[in-house]
This record gives sequence, C-alpha cells and structure tokens, in this order.
Amino acid sequence: MLKNQDSVDALSNLKTTESFRESISNFLDSHKDNTSTNEYIDKTKKIISLVKENIRLATGHDNFDIKEYNADRKSLNDSLFLMQSFTGDITHNIYSKKNLENLNSIYRKHSSINNLLT
Repeated sequence: MLKNQDSVDALSNLKTTESFRESISNFLDSHKDNTSTNEYIDKTKKIISLVKENIRLATGHDNFDIKEYNADRKSLNDSLFLMQSFTGDITHNIYSKKNLENLNSIYRKHSSINNLLT
C-alpha cells in the first residue's frame, strides 16, 4: 500500500488534470477496501471448513447436534455469498459489527467442538 501511495504522490507532482489524479486515488482506495473484504471472505471460508470437519467427525455420535451444525454451515454459506456479492463495499450491512460478531461466535463454538472431537 505504501508503494501505491508513493505512486499517487508522484502522480500528483506531474502536470495532470485533477480528475485524472482523483480517479487514480479512487482506484487505489477501492483496492484497499477489496483487501479488507477479501480477508473477511477468507476467514469465513475457514470457518465453513471447520464446521464441515465437525459435521464429519460428529457423524455417528449421539451427543453432538449435527442439525445445528448444518444450520450454522447454511448461515455461513449465506454470509459468504453476500460477502462475495459485495466485495469492496466494506460499508455494506454484511460487514456490520453484529454480523461479524455472529461469525466470530460460530467460530468460537465450532473451535471448542473440534477440540472435543479431535
């Protein structure tokens, strides 16, 4: 990002129009947002993998609620779909604090379950 910012600064010293400099700056800002939304997408994919692993490990055990795990996986898949649809738009509701806390609670729950199963 610093390298990109140096490029923007160098462009500002050239004799270019204000609109050109602004469009370059906007492009770099949108790239910065994509990076952070892509991080959320990657984390969500990792949580989905953990839930799938828990479903696989819990199959055949009576004390683990596989229906609940499938509901968690469905919820995560829905969130992932929305995140992928709104990549780059960090202001979208899918990236709200409440939704991210929900993802985090699912992760903590399944991390604990995975520790029991392995």
